Amino acid sequence: MKKCMVTGSFDPFTKGHLDMVKRAAKLFDKVYVAILVNPSKKNLFNVEDRISIIRKCCEGIENLMVISYAGMTIDIARELNVDCLIRGIRSESDLDYEIEMSEFNLGEGGVDTVCFLSNRMSFISSTEVRRRIVEGEALEGYIPTNAIDLVVELYNKHIH
Repeated sequence: MKKCMVTGSFDPFTKGHLDMVKRAAKLFDKVYVAILVNPSKKNLFNVEDRISIIRKCCEGIENLMVISYAGMTIDIARELNVDCLIRGIRSESDLDYEIEMSEFNLGEGGVDTVCFLSNRMSFISSTEVRRRIVEGEALEGYIPTNAIDLVVELYNKHIH
């Protein structure tokens, strides 16, 4: 069984993330969406909310499991015995960073990296989506349509 892991903070999960997960789900038997929990980072959504959002966004993807972890990505990758990490490339700066991380993950942990190039979504970032949420701007085109109401509901729950 071929397994992969898509990692990130997913604060929140975007259409770009969903595109990567769908593409990975076609190539691998098992796809882990692994939320990095960094206690020193101020997130808009807590980890439970991010899990709920990802599950909503990924409805219908049968070979998917959403998990969270703290620590080094390579450690959880080895623990889950994944064949590779899936990463997205939106720009040249993303590529430079991912090359460096790929070399570390392969050299230190024996886990390869597969990069997907942006599928006409290079303008989408979690940072931009967070800004839009806080400012009350439209989320269409940034978050999967089926999850917009959930994202707004969870955000409103935390600010009131």
